[in-house]
Amino acid sequence: MADQITIICRNPGMRRAGIKHPASATYAADKFTKTELAAFRADPAFEVVDGEAPAATTVSALRTAEAEAKTKAEALATANTEIERLKGAHETAEAKLEERDTEITALKAELATAATKIAALEEAAKAAAKTPAKK
Repeated sequence: MADQITIICRNPGMRRAGIKHPASATYAADKFTKTELAAFRADPAFEVVDGEAPAATTVSALRTAEAEAKTKAEALATANTEIERLKGAHETAEAKLEERDTEITALKAELATAATKIAALEEAAKAAAKTPAKK
């Protein structure tokens, strides 16, 4: 058994075991008899907790949770900023890629035109080679 007990009264001001009870109070474990503790536990208006007062634990846990939430919120804000930066970089890269694709398409068209001209010149050269030269 713990060296302390905490009695939580759901209706502060109620009397039990000769004491007017606040919302929560911590007592030495031997303050009440086993019979009195059994009566507290049986009464739905009371909760008996062995050990440290839950309010202090709850406040401590709440402060810890708030600090963690603040840290996580800051990390989330940093991550969101980075996401926005990366989205911008991605959009810039997509625009450059589209520009390069357009250039490649134009260069392929020029290459096809040049290949057609080369083929025509080669045909003309072959035809010229077959015809005898005039003297």
